[in-house]
Amino acid sequence: MDLVDTAHKLVSQSEQNGASQAEAFVIRVATSSIYIDDNIPKIGDSKIEVGVGLKFILGKKVGFTSSTLLSESTKDVVKRAMSIATISNEDPKFTSLPEARKVSGKPDRFYDKATAEADSSVLADKCMELVKTAGSDAVSVPNGVLRASALEFNVVNSLGVDASSKSTIVFGYFTAKADEDGKVGEGVQRVWSRSLYDVDFVAKGEKLRTQATSVINAKPFKEKWDKIVAVLAPSEGSEMMGTLVGTAVSAENVNNRSSPWTDKVGDTIAHENLSVIDNGKSKLGLMSARVDDEGVPTQKTRIIENGVLKSYLFDSYNANQLDLKSTGNGLRRGGRDAHGAFAGMVSCRPSTLEIPAGSKSVEDIISEVKKGVYIEHFAWPLVDPLSGAFSNEIRNAKIIENGELKDQIKFALLIGNLYESIKDEILVGSDTEVHGTRVMPTMAFAGTELVGQ
Repeated sequence: MDLVDTAHKLVSQSEQNGASQAEAFVIRVATSSIYIDDNIPKIGDSKIEVGVGLKFILGKKVGFTSSTLLSESTKDVVKRAMSIATISNEDPKFTSLPEARKVSGKPDRFYDKATAEADSSVLADKCMELVKTAGSDAVSVPNGVLRASALEFNVVNSLGVDASSKSTIVFGYFTAKADEDGKVGEGVQRVWSRSLYDVDFVAKGEKLRTQATSVINAKPFKEKWDKIVAVLAPSEGSEMMGTLVGTAVSAENVNNRSSPWTDKVGDTIAHENLSVIDNGKSKLGLMSARVDDEGVPTQKTRIIENGVLKSYLFDSYNANQLDLKSTGNGLRRGGRDAHGAFAGMVSCRPSTLEIPAGSKSVEDIISEVKKGVYIEHFAWPLVDPLSGAFSNEIRNAKIIENGELKDQIKFALLIGNLYESIKDEILVGSDTEVHGTRVMPTMAFAGTELVGQ
């Protein structure tokens, strides 16, 4: 299927059938995968998916449908979208699809050819570098997965938008288990990259082994510490910060007045050490593309600068409500898996959230903490994005006392409110890492509670 030709055909046929405006999103995703079971690559597969999403508009009535076009024609898809639009209620907030803007850069700017050509056997070799490094008499890698995807998409609409982009995504997830004299420890490592060959799988294996063995002798934490500093590894802090900031600056939530930062542009909402950027052209970001998923050029948007809220993020639907321009944040794709992206309409969310690296090493940050905890892994790093509250189970952590790492602990909760914590002093590390749709370093937050059994 020719993506560009198909997109144009869908829009043209929609207009011929009476659409006042139409938008076609067409995407092709090819993925190779390998699955690890008890230290051994046991299943490898490859799949290719091509799909289309069509928006058919009648005035303020919007009809959307999607298809793989395996058993139906473009005319069938148009007919279905038209029937959905016909019976839909008018959306009083809808103004228009985005108009065409100049798009810069080559379509394959974020594409790595070697990664796109990697098959399951190549992925298996990479996995075994990790497994052999992590494994020992006491440590195994019970399960894992490594995927490499190549995707290209094209967006065409009635207002002249005709843009495409091409990229690659690598995702991996591995667990380790250490067993010594009846004591058990676990480790978890994730892989996020645009290039398979930029990942140090030996280093990932070493980290996995160290995590698992360090937890074996962890001691149950039985106290309650108030108002301490939590130092979070990039994987945990970025997940929490990404959820919080991404929700608070989405124009959809701002327009609905459900964001805690509604009407706060220009206000100080965090400590001066905190700056956050949404970068649709990030060198490391997995969502990087020439355009977003409705054909608007991507850009770098300053969200927070030295603690001051500078901007929200907009797709065209929410930008039009305020008579503003989209910031290129109308997205369907995900940073972990692009399959199925054609099946839904865009949502307003970050592309790649970046927190610029600070000047302090992890050791420097820890040396400044009188009483706290260094956390490498939660059961899951959750935060309520509306209230900021969190209560996360710690799986891998060490106590910090007088600037030094002490006992490894288990059976504890870290409790706090992230909206409040980011107003206190924040320490930002120099060790930036990619985790999903975020590029962030180690961060330390004050005002948290560590609660044991």
